[in-house]
Amino acid sequence: MDRNTTMKIVADLHTHTISSGHAADTMRTMCEFAVRRGLKGIGITDHGPGLPGGAGVFYFMALNRVAKGIKLPIRIITGVEDDIINRKGELTLPVDVLNELEIVMTGCHPQSWIAEQNLRVRTDAVVNALGRGRVKVFTHPVGTYYEVELGPVAAAAKAHGAALELNASKLSRRELLTNFLERCAAEEVLIVVNSDAHMADEVGVFDGAGNLLAEVGFPERLVVNRSTESIASFFGFEW
Repeated sequence: MDRNTTMKIVADLHTHTISSGHAADTMRTMCEFAVRRGLKGIGITDHGPGLPGGAGVFYFMALNRVAKGIKLPIRIITGVEDDIINRKGELTLPVDVLNELEIVMTGCHPQSWIAEQNLRVRTDAVVNALGRGRVKVFTHPVGTYYEVELGPVAAAAKAHGAALELNASKLSRRELLTNFLERCAAEEVLIVVNSDAHMADEVGVFDGAGNLLAEVGFPERLVVNRSTESIASFFGFEW
């Protein structure tokens, strides 16, 4: 992160490969760039079948095998950024497939079910998704695509042991993001800092997010990916 803050992000937990249908590089290339950036871990979290062009069920069934086959000095963490399909908060991938992944995220994207809903239904769906217990990160929660009510979503994240994302690729609405971080700090809501990389050059690029955290004085203890130990503890896997 930026030299003006002592906080270091050790793993980029939200990245997309060509399997997402609209990203530029392979899993191996993304991992190689993560090594060059000095990261200790990288999350491969391609879009699921709920998004046009997203990866299919069999891709995620094979993901652990593929990740283990890439021999690089970095922890490759398997995951998905899946989409919600109803107000109950269910996702597109089957539960048994989700259970085999190390990180399950969800967000609000164009051309998905949630894009057709109003603010109330969208918020209910996200709150219910977090309440089901499998989703651990709600991606780009403010300032992008389709808004949700931050209060209920932040409360659900805290109640169910999930985190909200500070997305380093979506930092243009500074006042909104500052308010978001100040609220998370005040309410003790965990965050993760991710690049949302769609090409290898973007992996581990956190400078803008680092500046914003420093400006707000955000507590390091509330940042999940500040250390390998905190990541493993939060997601419940071995490093």
